[in-house]
Amino acid sequence: MVTDASPVADGLDTSKLHVVDVDGVPVRYYEDGNGEPLLLFSGGEFGSLDSLDRWSLNLPGLAKDFHVFCIDKLGQGHTGNPPRPEDYNCEYLLKHTYGLIQALGLTNVNLVGQSRGALLVTRLAFDHPDLVRNLIIVDSSSLAPENPMFPSLKWYENIAGVVTAPPGPPTREVVRIEMDAQAYSRDQVTDDYVDRMLEIALLPKFQEAQSRMREIRGSIWLPSLNRCREETVRMIDGEGISVPTLIIWGLNDLSAPLPLGQRLFERVAVGTPRAEMHVLNGAGHYSYREQPASFNRAVRSFILGRR
Repeated sequence: MVTDASPVADGLDTSKLHVVDVDGVPVRYYEDGNGEPLLLFSGGEFGSLDSLDRWSLNLPGLAKDFHVFCIDKLGQGHTGNPPRPEDYNCEYLLKHTYGLIQALGLTNVNLVGQSRGALLVTRLAFDHPDLVRNLIIVDSSSLAPENPMFPSLKWYENIAGVVTAPPGPPTREVVRIEMDAQAYSRDQVTDDYVDRMLEIALLPKFQEAQSRMREIRGSIWLPSLNRCREETVRMIDGEGISVPTLIIWGLNDLSAPLPLGQRLFERVAVGTPRAEMHVLNGAGHYSYREQPASFNRAVRSFILGRR
């Protein structure tokens, strides 16, 4: 399968990478372009390999139309970890992310979030409605209401049962396991991107976050995540989302199957004045990365009204 970008190289312009201090935590972000601010948040959780690097195939194209900010979330990528063990929760993540947007001096922003990043940005839209102009939700079982046909985390549990990382330091083979398993086409799991994932995996602060999550994931992180999810779904059902909302989903998503996205859209559309859904064919969980030109076109069309 050849994607719409057919990437063979996947560099990231390091001159556009910056660091800002938020509540004593250094946050890495990428900034480029002009126009309306567009903030991109990847999925994953504290100590996972999701980072701003996952958007590298989208960033140059989006910067032609927007003032793009792509973020390493708290405890991910090259951004520092939560300051205390008890801060490894959804409430602190929300507070810290809002503090980041304030530190960047941004208002009236367009928010894009994928997977667990979509739960984050949707909750921000509810908590700070005056901050958000448009909301874009991408491939997110974390935001979709629970469905017994597609239990949360089941796909990841199955993968963990089939593929066990060997002991010792991370390797290129190990860091690409999840991306390969999620991919409709592995063309987008480029050597350049794997190198950057490995760089993150070797950071002491990454290994510290993974160790902490092994200790508190079941007792602190997952309960807080489930609270946030349940509260946000109730808000969607009860109030609707007050800003225009676009849902983008990969037809071939294995960990967040399309019926979850369709049901989420049905619930969002009931109370949201402007809601649309765009399904990308030949795309898995990282639909934006597998079909970058089509993804960027959908975002541009929804926000700016032009293709």
